[in-house]
Amino acid sequence: MAVGNAVDDFTGRNSIDIGEGRTLNLYKAKNVSITITRQSGDTIILRNFQDGDMVTPQKTNNKVDAMSDPQASSAASVTYDALGTMQTTVQQGSPTNNLLSELYNGDEVFGFHVAYGDERVGGDHCMIQKAPDAPYGKNVPTRAWTAEVFDYKYDGDANA
Repeated sequence: MAVGNAVDDFTGRNSIDIGEGRTLNLYKAKNVSITITRQSGDTIILRNFQDGDMVTPQKTNNKVDAMSDPQASSAASVTYDALGTMQTTVQQGSPTNNLLSELYNGDEVFGFHVAYGDERVGGDHCMIQKAPDAPYGKNVPTRAWTAEVFDYKYDGDANA
């Protein structure tokens, strides 16, 4: 009977028991799902990223803003703001860069989602903020794209 390798069997929730009640949590970038869903309903998996971070989802504004006066009287406002951004840097000339360019030039509204294990983040209504800077030089050229997310959602326990 073949025994699987703990690293190869990683599902997003597993860890390795390293003794004395300690565990080593595992992360595998290859299991991160980064997708764009076009208006046509087609879902495309993004690939060909820079060396380093693949995507950075970020909430634009605070969910709660609080203040306090000099006499310690406090107040808070729940903003219900749903804006966010998704930033990704990809290899110039890649299919992903071509897709993002097409979305930008066509002013298309699209869905942009990231999923890993139980964590889900993104939105169904996004647009490319602006064309990326386009440097050329000695190294492989990359293009940094930012999508505005108009209905940003974060769920750190989506499978609960």
